[in-house]
Amino acid sequence: MYFFPNIKTTPFSPQLMKLISNVYENKGKETYYLSLIKNDSKVIKQNVIETDAEFAGRLLHIDISNQKYRLITQEGITPSNRKEKLVANLVKFFQIMHKAESNWKLTVNGVIEIQEFIFKEFDPNSSLDRKRNRLEKRTELENLVTSFNRLLSEGECEHLSLFSAFVIDFINLRIFDENNEIIGILLLMLLLKQHGFRVVDHVSMLKILFEQEQSLYNAINKSSLNWSLGLPQYYYFTMFIIDVLTQMYVQLDKLCNNFQMDRQYSKEELVEQIINSLGTYFTKDEIRKMNPYISDSTINRTLKSLRERNVIEPTGKGRSAKWRKVRHNRYQEF
Repeated sequence: MYFFPNIKTTPFSPQLMKLISNVYENKGKETYYLSLIKNDSKVIKQNVIETDAEFAGRLLHIDISNQKYRLITQEGITPSNRKEKLVANLVKFFQIMHKAESNWKLTVNGVIEIQEFIFKEFDPNSSLDRKRNRLEKRTELENLVTSFNRLLSEGECEHLSLFSAFVIDFINLRIFDENNEIIGILLLMLLLKQHGFRVVDHVSMLKILFEQEQSLYNAINKSSLNWSLGLPQYYYFTMFIIDVLTQMYVQLDKLCNNFQMDRQYSKEELVEQIINSLGTYFTKDEIRKMNPYISDSTINRTLKSLRERNVIEPTGKGRSAKWRKVRHNRYQEF
């Protein structure tokens, strides 16, 4: 089995070197970026937890309704079937990942524990034959992890290209019967966080990957070409991941700018401005979509205040109830 063939000697193209340099330049700005949003970091991370869990589920093609995704990821309702339990497991995984310190280290047991934690409700390895196959693959996984950690400690490989190569090797080993791609992505996110790419805690990587799902699998397939012959083409997946990170830093910059702009208003005033921009009838979900970083308690408090001022009125009850504007002129003053 060939792991990381020629990774030390394969030259980078000028285009790849430029893109990698840009990513590291943005990484160097993280301390400044995060200082701008430090007071709202908890809310931002919670939003990323919810978003990552939803879009990890969508990448796994867990076909539950949009409302169910929202109720499980945002409101923590008790799941009623195996699909919903899997999404709930994803929420718990991302809660641990995004809220923990970056002291995680890649180990064989850690990889297996992640798979078992997330997919314990949907584990295809229930038969003795499949469990035996997993034990046989464990040796190959141990060799991969050992090779990766050795290259990492030697310090002679650029990290992003090494992480990308690890994911391609892991996927092609087929350690588990299913879902090796998504587990590989989760391991990549953990490696990025471990090595100081804190953007993964503040911008949803899974949402970007879902929006570019076809490109993601094209990059995996191209990089996996001739993998069994020891001739993988890591370049394609590396380029894809660097492009995703670049998009994440653009979103982080936009997020920080928006927070700077919003600071001139109170949270309640921001909610009122959002309501002003909506139609005559609106829901709390529409407010959340316009600014996912405003807490439910702030939205509820603002709706209560506007209702008491006879500016709006509810048209129903429950989570999906709509509200109606009854005094439009008042909104022109917001």
